[in-house]
Amino acid sequence: MPERETEGSRIGVEIAGIYSRSENLVKVTRDFDRGRANEDALNDAFASDTAKLYEIEKESGFASLSDGQLRWQDFLRPFSESLYGLESGADLSRWFDTNTFYKKPKVTKKISANDDSFVLEPKYSGARYPGNIRSIAIPGPYTLASLVDNQFYHSKEELVHDFAKALRQTIVKLAASGFSSIQINEPSLVFRYGESALTNPEHLDFFCSAFAENLSKSNARLTVHTYFGDCSKILKRLIALPGVSAIGIDFTQTSLDDLSSIQFDGKNLACGCVDSRSSLVETPEWIAKYCALALKKLSPTGLVIIPSSDLKYLPRAYADQKVRAIGEAAKLVKDIHSN
Repeated sequence: MPERETEGSRIGVEIAGIYSRSENLVKVTRDFDRGRANEDALNDAFASDTAKLYEIEKESGFASLSDGQLRWQDFLRPFSESLYGLESGADLSRWFDTNTFYKKPKVTKKISANDDSFVLEPKYSGARYPGNIRSIAIPGPYTLASLVDNQFYHSKEELVHDFAKALRQTIVKLAASGFSSIQINEPSLVFRYGESALTNPEHLDFFCSAFAENLSKSNARLTVHTYFGDCSKILKRLIALPGVSAIGIDFTQTSLDDLSSIQFDGKNLACGCVDSRSSLVETPEWIAKYCALALKKLSPTGLVIIPSSDLKYLPRAYADQKVRAIGEAAKLVKDIHSN
């Protein structure tokens, strides 16, 4: 888990996933798409937004820095453009129950990893990191299998396993490229509409099997984060996953009171108590009290404060305020926990 101050600190702060774009960057990207701005102007706008995010993270005490994955047009696009067997589709599909959309990829043949990692491509790599510790979020194998148009595999279990194999190589390349903290996002495990591990226990079984077989050994710190749904019924299975440093919980969907019988058994808690879909900015004091209570009830090895999901759903100014609040809250939690 990324440390905030001194070695051995139990409290971390981190953001991973697609961050909010500024109004200027949104305007420049639209102008570029319509031929009214050149590539230099586009790159300058991305660099400016990324540099401002780095500055906020560093001021807020983040040891692990994210570039906000601002160049990612949606969460699956880099994989549809880099994995064999997966093609970028033309149809737009709603991203869970949000007002955002993604291009639904098509599975046309057996999934496997490409020789080159998408993170090395300029259009996805972001700006140069001002530090050695980097964080990134990627979709997990179950979520990938749930959101694609499967035109090849006879079973979802086979598809999940092959996505896990491909992601294993992606994670190796990410770690070699300097990403020491990787968040594996699995909202499809707990999303309450449609097929999920909540409605089909067999799916949880083959997800855990695919994860253990392919993703349990990594040079990076792995967080498995579920959001957009209540993870209380499957949390014990997630905590038991081998090779995982932290388990992320979206506390806007999961009640801390429902987890009273669960202990984290050597895992860290990625505490997603900051609502990434609400413009109401939580105070550092409220965040700190919630995190201190989570530490007391769940007894994790350590705690990292995170947003409940990607902060791309908010205007940039609100997202920036939430990042600063997370940083301030970490100082307060450390004080509360030491007393």
